[in-house]
Amino acid sequence: MKKIKLFSLLCLGLMLGSTSCSKDNDDDNDNQNNNKVVNNPTDEDDKEETAKYRYFGAELFSNETFTYGKFEAKMKMAYAPGCISSMFLYYNDSYKGNGEIWNEIDIEVIGKEPNGFQSNIITGKKESQVTTEKIHKIDSPVADNFHIYTVEWTPDYVAWFLDGKEIRRSDASNDTKKQVAALVKPQSLRFNIWSSASTAWVGTLSQKYIPITQEIDYIKVYDYNEDGTFTEKWTDDFDSFNSSRWGRGNWQMENVIERPNNVVVEDGILKLKLTKELK
Repeated sequence: MKKIKLFSLLCLGLMLGSTSCSKDNDDDNDNQNNNKVVNNPTDEDDKEETAKYRYFGAELFSNETFTYGKFEAKMKMAYAPGCISSMFLYYNDSYKGNGEIWNEIDIEVIGKEPNGFQSNIITGKKESQVTTEKIHKIDSPVADNFHIYTVEWTPDYVAWFLDGKEIRRSDASNDTKKQVAALVKPQSLRFNIWSSASTAWVGTLSQKYIPITQEIDYIKVYDYNEDGTFTEKWTDDFDSFNSSRWGRGNWQMENVIERPNNVVVEDGILKLKLTKELK
């Protein structure tokens, strides 16, 4: 994932701590990502210390792909400057370029915004991506509590929800960038934690905030029905790791290497860990 745009928000009373946001239908007033970077290290000693380590992230991905559906996860997202904690849908061949189309729908907690998350649709191609990032703020740090994050993807719209409250919708009928119509490829469901080299997007990585962990209590997947409803397909409560359903990432992701051992199930919670080791 790369840059992503989100939406404004309605007042919400949420299950696990009070959050507030306001719903925003997509338009051309895209968020310009001008939030101030917080907690960024500036002293040379910290930069030198950070450079002494190698960093390892984690990615969970579904072996199955989906064309439309509802995707829900109860998670305690992770936060640290320079890092990303996410849930997203992704067409597996998007990265190839050479004319291959890019399809992606994102929820991401980014290292510039501890009290919120970013939503985005990415279409176009690797060489010429089309994005619509929007930032959604809540009242408490996302890393403090579990929240329920949901994406609905249909032929007519993409919508994002927090704790059951809709906070952004992109309708095909008024989608000026034609992104909903461009989401034509089957996508895998993915969750990852990593560090981006784009400090303008997420801030500067500092070793003093690492390790961090993204926790997933459960994941639910629903089929999309032609009448516009959804039917539950399966739920994973993570009593164990289901290797027929899930894979673990093992590739370079900018500042980190995604390491399979950083995806673990402990006491009914799936954990994605971002860790460090001395070089």
